[in-house]
Amino acid sequence: MKEEPEKVDRFVLPDDYEKCAEKWLSTLNKKILGTTCYTWTIENWSDLENPSRSPVFKTNDGTEWNILLFPEGTNGQKEHVSLYLESPSIKKKKEDEEEEEEEEDTYCCAQFALALTDPLNPTRHFFSSAHHRFTSDEADWGFTRYKDVMTLSQGTAGPYLVDNKLIITAILRIVEDPNGVLWHNFKNYDSKKVTNYVGLTNQGATCYMNSLFQSLYFTNYYRKSVYQIPTENEDPSACPALALQRLFYNLQFSDDAVTTIELTRSFGWDSVASFMQHDVQEFNRLLQDNLEKKMRGTEANGAIPKLFVGRMKSYIKCINVDYESSRLEDYYDIQLNVKNCATLEDSFKDYCAEEILEGDNKYQAEGHGLQDAKKGVIFESFPPVLHLQLKRFEYDMERDMMVKINDRHEFPTEIDLASYMSSTAEKPASTKYILHSVLVHTGDQTGGHYFAFVRPTSEEKWFKFDDNRVTPATLDEVLEDNFGGEILNSSNTNVSINKHFTNAYMLVYIRETCQDEVLAEVTEQDIPSHLIERIKQEKAAWEKLVREKQEQHLYLKVFLIWDNDFCENTGYEFVQRTSTRNKLGDTNILHSLSFPKDKTYDDFIEKFEKETQLSSKDFRLWVIVNRENGTMRPDFPIPSEDYNLTLEELRRKNENHLPYLRFYVEFPEKIPDIELDYSLVFVKFFVPLSQSISGIGKLYIEKRKKLGDIQEDLVTLVGLEEGADIDIFEEVKPGYILELNKKTTVHDADLQNGDILCIQEHLEDDQISELKAQGMFFNAADFLTFLFNRVMIYFIPRSCIDEDEETVELILAHNMPYFDFMQRLATILNEAPDRIQIFVADNYDKPKGAIRPMPHLTLHDVLQLSGRSRGVWRLFYEILPISIFEMDNKKVMNITICYPTLAQDRLIQLVVPKAECVSFALEQIREGIREELVDEEVEVPMFRLYEGYEHRFQRDYQVSDVLGFISDAAELYAEPIPEDEHMEEGEMYISVCHYYRELIQSHSIPFKFLLKKDEIFTETKKRLQKRTGLNDAEWKKVKFSIISRFISNITDDNFKLSNHKFLPNEALGLDYPGPYAEDIKTIDRGLFIKN
Repeated sequence: MKEEPEKVDRFVLPDDYEKCAEKWLSTLNKKILGTTCYTWTIENWSDLENPSRSPVFKTNDGTEWNILLFPEGTNGQKEHVSLYLESPSIKKKKEDEEEEEEEEDTYCCAQFALALTDPLNPTRHFFSSAHHRFTSDEADWGFTRYKDVMTLSQGTAGPYLVDNKLIITAILRIVEDPNGVLWHNFKNYDSKKVTNYVGLTNQGATCYMNSLFQSLYFTNYYRKSVYQIPTENEDPSACPALALQRLFYNLQFSDDAVTTIELTRSFGWDSVASFMQHDVQEFNRLLQDNLEKKMRGTEANGAIPKLFVGRMKSYIKCINVDYESSRLEDYYDIQLNVKNCATLEDSFKDYCAEEILEGDNKYQAEGHGLQDAKKGVIFESFPPVLHLQLKRFEYDMERDMMVKINDRHEFPTEIDLASYMSSTAEKPASTKYILHSVLVHTGDQTGGHYFAFVRPTSEEKWFKFDDNRVTPATLDEVLEDNFGGEILNSSNTNVSINKHFTNAYMLVYIRETCQDEVLAEVTEQDIPSHLIERIKQEKAAWEKLVREKQEQHLYLKVFLIWDNDFCENTGYEFVQRTSTRNKLGDTNILHSLSFPKDKTYDDFIEKFEKETQLSSKDFRLWVIVNRENGTMRPDFPIPSEDYNLTLEELRRKNENHLPYLRFYVEFPEKIPDIELDYSLVFVKFFVPLSQSISGIGKLYIEKRKKLGDIQEDLVTLVGLEEGADIDIFEEVKPGYILELNKKTTVHDADLQNGDILCIQEHLEDDQISELKAQGMFFNAADFLTFLFNRVMIYFIPRSCIDEDEETVELILAHNMPYFDFMQRLATILNEAPDRIQIFVADNYDKPKGAIRPMPHLTLHDVLQLSGRSRGVWRLFYEILPISIFEMDNKKVMNITICYPTLAQDRLIQLVVPKAECVSFALEQIREGIREELVDEEVEVPMFRLYEGYEHRFQRDYQVSDVLGFISDAAELYAEPIPEDEHMEEGEMYISVCHYYRELIQSHSIPFKFLLKKDEIFTETKKRLQKRTGLNDAEWKKVKFSIISRFISNITDDNFKLSNHKFLPNEALGLDYPGPYAEDIKTIDRGLFIKN
């Protein structure tokens, strides 16, 4: 919207309305379909209603319009006149469409100005202008605070309301909407309806991935190849190939935007990874490498190289002698410079430009000595689908930071690449390439947003894929809007000021002669039948679930527990708690049933009989209740007088606090005489020798009898020999088990329906002693208490000093005293308990603080201090060279000694007094080295101590630092101080780390390095090689870079590292393969695909 102050023009309305339109309305790069002017002269201002409408006028397309005026304002304010332009015909058409159930929305795109004219001076105007997409939902648009009511009649430059008369003029331009979404608010936008395509939802920062997937999806040959990967028996959450197949299927057949969560989960990414933007080229290479491996040995074998791989030749050719050295290599994409290249053609010329090697830079030609030569790159072949990476990001040495190159860089819809191919190359029938996709980045080097323009077919129809939204696009939007550079039309105020930062960073071209094959339609015949069937089943299940959820308030869930469920319980309680929600035991047994709440119990029994093929004469159902002590037990059978109650009434009567019902299904062989007082109890059997317990069955016991009177019944039930002596326990609740006196009556023992008796054969004293000696439980009470408190603990070595150390798995009890479980661990490790130090874990499964032994300390107390990862308890242990009780005054330090170079490292343990300083530990190290030296005359250098973490240098320690203040978890390194390390004024230390190709693949020992002033990089490299201890063959593989979040390569041997202003988070990087593959750790959350 544009508002202008009062001003005197030479234009007179309505005669000069076209000139006013040129001046008042913004210039658009759109076709104007017509301009209309209408003047509404109000003769009786004071008599107007609020609101008031002008007479209707029409534009040349037949659309009806009127001016909508609120003399007393609107939206709660009365200080200003509100003025709008309204289209009654669009509203009317919408109403007609709704009656006829038409889906096509009626709209009109228009620019307009609403102007007041001084009745006494027809060249003085006040106007406000705007543009809008007039739709049925927004059929009026304008200005809530158009003009102050007071200044309307009392303006300093003169009034506009004169003698109760006001003149309002509407100037209206109808603007062509070439792609159907001009000025769209996208409130009710349906991508599928408008474009026949759907987008991808953004998980947080996955727009870079979404843009690539859309380009790959519309590379139909690629999509068909992905479908050919065998995935029938795979899990989509662990198989990227299957997850990508499902993504492609859903993009083709879904009506809504498709999620990528399943796909990123198959990569092994967590939710944090989805909120991190990565380089598209790096991600694409990882993805294609993963899929290419999956395609090997299948019908799709070789599809990716066939589609994306070309070949180039790097050469050095002597000028004065007949000698050439060359190397052929494959490529998946080509990285082209943007800086100093105005067009794509310029970038290709720059890429293939020859460098003259002469003077001090002559080439050493084998057999010819030093020669002038030409060095360059030429293409031997281009693939059918060509991926071009435009280098929009680079490290600016002068500004000392990563920057985005926003220079204008034009790319064509067609390009012939014949001139960039070798003269000896076997050229295809056509070297002409047609633009297929443009991947765009908007923002700067710190972040931004990604989207893509794609031409799905060979037709010249483009679409913009911006996460979940897909819109038609014009060729200007594809090309001109993404060339970058300065905004060409500076007078166009409707163009975003950020457009300067929006430009293409990746282009996809398809060879003209390959378009029919690459873009051939993907039909259902190309999609694996198992994939179609699986997704259809999932969709049907989902729709059923949605339907059930919508109707669930009408149904009640009934859980059913059978005798088998009790007998299969090998722990405490009646059944395991999950039994009420999941299937247990025999999968043919019905365990849950949803039934209408308003149906009676009789109706439920009828349904139950039908589902189970049982007769109600053979079973009866007991209500299961939650007792006050927290246990779950059958309580009473449903009485006949409740058979006519609805299930909802039954629930409220018996289990009002629960949203479901639970029944125990009883198959009584004989129901006791109801005149006698009986209890239904359940029986478990404990076998000490096997340390096992399980449910055996149930028994009706008469309350007036003594427990000794039913002993034989119990003996028979559990299968012991007749006359066997047994001990009887009652499982009152988990952790509370009572031994019962057999002389007590059932009534006095307070045994009720649903109570659980635990039976075991009586043991003699010698049998008990033998079990105790083996660390076994000898009675059911202790065993059940252990089961209630048991927990699996993984004891993991804190370090790998001793090769015999290994992870120990122990099942322990929460209430076990510290010294008891330490004795168990010590027995397995064959160590004294007081020589084992325990460390709790942090939230990242790494050792944290050490546990100090104390009286009354239990395992539960220890676990309260430890982190728990994915439901698993882990503790760390370390074998100490001294007793843990000496640790109050002493400290065990694990230090990696790097002597004589970083390549010769070994781990040692030092036991030192906590009160001593770092100098004491360093002297101990030097003394140990002296004892190892064969030549006693060799002088042992001075050492320094520093700390690292995940292969990055953290800090160094002063010789005066107290050892007791150094963290036990610190990764400590000791190295000799280099002889040539004498810091002078203007010099500083930097940190150096090792990695291979990507920052995620870090390795080896980090170190600090003196940056010498004005030292050229050739000399710096010599000092670095000496420090690392790498031999010449290894050193040739090393590449150098400055690393932070980005990697900036150093290729100039004359570069002076001291000229770079190192930031605290920056380091010098050495890029080469690590000595051990397993030594690779993460120093940054890099990009990866695990599966």
